[in-house]
Amino acid sequence: MVCRAACVQIQPIFLDVLATTRKICDFIDKAARKGAQLVVFPELILSGYPNFRLFNIEYRRRYNDAAIYADGSELERVCKKAEYNGVVVVLGFIERDPEYREVIYDSSCVIDSDGSLVGTHRKIAPLGAEKMVFKQGDARDIRVFETSVGKIGVGLCFEHLNPLYRKALSLLGEEVHCALWVNSEDIKHIVDSSSRVTAVEGGTHVTLCSQVVTSPNLLAKGQDFLGGSGIIDPWGQFLSGPIFGREDVVYADMDPERWRVQMFQSRGVEARDDLLNLKITKEPYKALRFEKGEK
Repeated sequence: MVCRAACVQIQPIFLDVLATTRKICDFIDKAARKGAQLVVFPELILSGYPNFRLFNIEYRRRYNDAAIYADGSELERVCKKAEYNGVVVVLGFIERDPEYREVIYDSSCVIDSDGSLVGTHRKIAPLGAEKMVFKQGDARDIRVFETSVGKIGVGLCFEHLNPLYRKALSLLGEEVHCALWVNSEDIKHIVDSSSRVTAVEGGTHVTLCSQVVTSPNLLAKGQDFLGGSGIIDPWGQFLSGPIFGREDVVYADMDPERWRVQMFQSRGVEARDDLLNLKITKEPYKALRFEKGEK
């Protein structure tokens, strides 16, 4: 089935959840009018990547206040917009833990075209200073999402440098890979190359979507995110994009059946899983755990 994908390269309204939600919904409408069936937004678009140049107690409090629950009213509004337009939506957001309000995650969600929240993916390995802010995901976050446009896998930023994670998504049957990033001049070659490798290795289309900062303000000071969004075919070639330095939407028609032969190398006769195989730990992490017999 041919699927028209859209990568929405925009700037969040930093730490303003309601305003950014409205902006996201407006861009879903815009992409749907152009015939998009899959609409992808960047990492932490709702509502901003942490600014470590401003990092103090007050900023940390404000940042945590911008976190939302996966079943909260903000994503519910996006779900309704997805249903209204009949599109699948993938976006990154600051997720608040349902049990411990102080705990937040660098998360993404997948919303199906009927408006249902298919599920979330929490970044399994926050990078560098991100560890001061976000708790890492666990075994539940190694998954693909069944949607009306196929099986979607999600990678957040430097998760793409973990070849075992990429392999796991491939073995789980990923058909479209959504690569969500924040991108700057010093890593744009990594964003580009890792996205191409993900496409070729997995035999999948990659929707590469990254934040851009075009109107710096105090909260965005020093965040020189330049975008670089585009849509890549399973041979590692850009079907559209990449685009830099502006808010915009890139579109491309993806035809997975045309590229089905590419999957031989990842999960077909060329994979050699008789020699090389992958074990995924399925037990989720729990901070509080009782042994059998304890009360």
